[in-house]
Amino acid sequence: MFRRIVILFAAMAALLSSAGCIVTTSNYDAKVREADALRDAYASSNREASRLAGEVEALSKQVADQKAAIEGLSTRAMECEDNGARSAAR
Repeated sequence: MFRRIVILFAAMAALLSSAGCIVTTSNYDAKVREADALRDAYASSNREASRLAGEVEALSKQVADQKAAIEGLSTRAMECEDNGARSAAR
């Protein structure tokens, strides 16, 4: 008799201690929705990063073109100054 009571209490204790590990459907569904929202946000972030990388590349090319134009104009200005100095020396 005493042994049955001890076994019963042990079984009850085991059931009560494992009850916290059971995930309810509503909790699971909430976590799935949260994971879906995070996955969508991550995908959106990746698309935005790709778009910005393309924009940075285009702007970098534009800056390089502008620097080349400035160098060309500087060269022309120096040539004009040299020609002006030669003309004044004559």
